[in-house]
Amino acid sequence: MKIENIDTWVLRVPFLRATADFDDAHHELIGVTVHSEGLTGMGYSFITDHAGGTSVKALIDDLLAPSILGRDASQPQRIWDSMEELTHRMGTGINRFAMASIDIALWDLKSKSHGNSLAAELGQLTDDVPVYGSGKAGGRLSVDELVRLSEEYVESGFDAVKIRVGRDPQDDPARIAAVRTALGDGVRIMIDANERLTYPTALSLGRRLAEYDIFWFEEPVLFTDRQSHVELAHHLPMPVVGGEHHCSAAEFVDYVTSRAFSIAQPNVCMVGGITEMIRIMNLAESHGVGFAPHLMTDLNVHLAAATNSTVYVEYFPFLEPYTTNRLEISHGRAAVPTTPGHGIEFTEDAFARYRIA
Repeated sequence: MKIENIDTWVLRVPFLRATADFDDAHHELIGVTVHSEGLTGMGYSFITDHAGGTSVKALIDDLLAPSILGRDASQPQRIWDSMEELTHRMGTGINRFAMASIDIALWDLKSKSHGNSLAAELGQLTDDVPVYGSGKAGGRLSVDELVRLSEEYVESGFDAVKIRVGRDPQDDPARIAAVRTALGDGVRIMIDANERLTYPTALSLGRRLAEYDIFWFEEPVLFTDRQSHVELAHHLPMPVVGGEHHCSAAEFVDYVTSRAFSIAQPNVCMVGGITEMIRIMNLAESHGVGFAPHLMTDLNVHLAAATNSTVYVEYFPFLEPYTTNRLEISHGRAAVPTTPGHGIEFTEDAFARYRIA
């Protein structure tokens, strides 16, 4: 399966208003289409909130794509390692987003060449995975909006929702109380501080919110502060989780082995693609830590179906207006797509309206 050609593109799409922390927040999607023997594989990564997608595209166009032309597309792990060797002196920055776009495209292509869904190619263990509603609970929403959007998730078949906290910790107990009252005791509530808090504030807020039966406390403090995560995990009644800003499997090792995280939440784009996600999945499973991948729902359902460590998949519908596929949600679970590859296709209208490069 010789790699014959590689196309790249960037889409700049609006952020969900219900999550955005400021006006005009957006995602820039950096896409790659790999061509081989009449088949194509598509991959993408993202820069969120601000511009930067064209920088990732330039790295792909100028360095990574030329380095893999003519290589065997059926060997994504070997190609990933060669891209890591080529870029490791850049640290873990935009090179990981560039690698992710290519790696996801190669796994898509490899799966299609075998007639498999991505989940099946990875060793699928289940036909559906647990999901929770996310992305409609931003700190700028009024309490009424927060409650209404949370209720909409439950009405749509979800039995768990995540609420953003930390923007104003003094207001958070009232906001969470309103959601708990509206949803009742049968729906799980997670909270996510997006690294906004100091250790003392996170400890205080976690204790105050415990009465609302919080299922997990996500990103309470800066992702680099492992010791505070360890201390919070020891002193709070709910699991402490995180990892969406870690950029490699190696960065998860200390957090997993020290139980700083009860559940690991890697982002497939941040860590460099599916190849590195497999390593993180294996790390979590071998240490009895949960797996709840961050944000990229349409890809993550495939990964989550291929490990016994899955706790949840984040259902964050930021791509739904721009793609042709829709996940089937029922009783808190998403059916894993069965079409060859990952099954994600961007609409012609998305390219016409939002393509910037």
